[in-house]
Amino acid sequence: MQNKNVIRSLVGLGFLAMFLSSAFKGVFQVYFNDLALSFERGRSDFGFVGGVFLLVSGLVSPMVGALSDRFGPIWTVLIGSVLGGAAFLLLGLMPHQYWLFVILYGLLAAFSLAAMTFVPMGILVDRLFDQRHKSFAYALITNGTAIGFIVLSPFWLWLQAHFDWQQVFSVVGLLFLGPLAVLFWLGARVPLPAKEPAGNAPEKRVGTWPVVLRDPGFYVLAFGFFGCGASMAFIDVHLVPLWRDAGVSRSSMGMSLSLFGVLEMISGLAAGWLAVRFAQHRLLAAFYVLRCLAMTLLLAPSGIVTTYVFAAVFGASYLGTVILTSAICLGRYGGAVKGQVFGMLFLVHQIGAFGSAQLGAYGYDRLGSYQATVMVLAMFTAIAGVSSLFLSSVVFRRTQSEFS
Repeated sequence: MQNKNVIRSLVGLGFLAMFLSSAFKGVFQVYFNDLALSFERGRSDFGFVGGVFLLVSGLVSPMVGALSDRFGPIWTVLIGSVLGGAAFLLLGLMPHQYWLFVILYGLLAAFSLAAMTFVPMGILVDRLFDQRHKSFAYALITNGTAIGFIVLSPFWLWLQAHFDWQQVFSVVGLLFLGPLAVLFWLGARVPLPAKEPAGNAPEKRVGTWPVVLRDPGFYVLAFGFFGCGASMAFIDVHLVPLWRDAGVSRSSMGMSLSLFGVLEMISGLAAGWLAVRFAQHRLLAAFYVLRCLAMTLLLAPSGIVTTYVFAAVFGASYLGTVILTSAICLGRYGGAVKGQVFGMLFLVHQIGAFGSAQLGAYGYDRLGSYQATVMVLAMFTAIAGVSSLFLSSVVFRRTQSEFS
């Protein structure tokens, strides 16, 4: 019973970290235009900030995976909370210096997001659950981001109408630097339950990066995750400005973001449930097709119906790609390097995110719209869906046998 209570507490703590860490991106997204005006910069300059944030969170993901493997996922979350809180507090208090903003948000807060989200949560789930329950548990924890969209996105929009960005950044910083850091410190001191041995069979191990890099399946996963990151970043950085340019009302944006979160939550749980019952590579391909459909909807004239339909379709695809990529990765590579491999996949994911944030900003400044960027992203997600089907190729299965 004690072990079950510990597991529930740690799962709850992981969910809380995912839920509140969504503030790192949500606040920046909502205040994107205000920041550009406040610093007297163009959208491309703050598109660059968002791009650096996404790229750095990917670059540090292998390091975060190694920290989680070595010291434990909750200790890694604690580090992220302290550094993120310090970054946001300084941003709220310091004078308007663009390059200081790039450093604090683009570097420090980016590390914090990586340290509090998908990679350490994958390691936490791996330590707490057996193979059959990992996918659903990971979906449950990472749905913290979905609840963040449902609850926090309308809240940030309301704050944006009543408070300036410095005030909100300062309060967010104090929250992560103070009470949340204490809570994560208490959770980090709780030892993870010992995993029960699975019979007498030794754990499957890869153990070395050269073996991973010879696996064609790694590159298939990476290519798909590149498209995933590119499409996610466009939404994180440019969706609200796109909607504002199209004349979408604040209330419709808030309702759409909440609908986005509801569908994200449902699809995340559905992906975790389906992952242990059906071929994971086919499910992954299906989620990428949904993502492609969502991006195509952004090319249609913006109205109430298309705005809500887009939010529903994109939300339905949002976590499925992450959960299924995680399930394939954690099931394929052994305990010695799986955190680092998943971190490397997130690096590729965030390289796509960086490129997308930049393409959207520069495309808007030069063409006056996001249409060209959206078409490129629709193409990438379509290719990602097709490439995911190759995860069941003969070459991949033969390589899989070498790992057994």
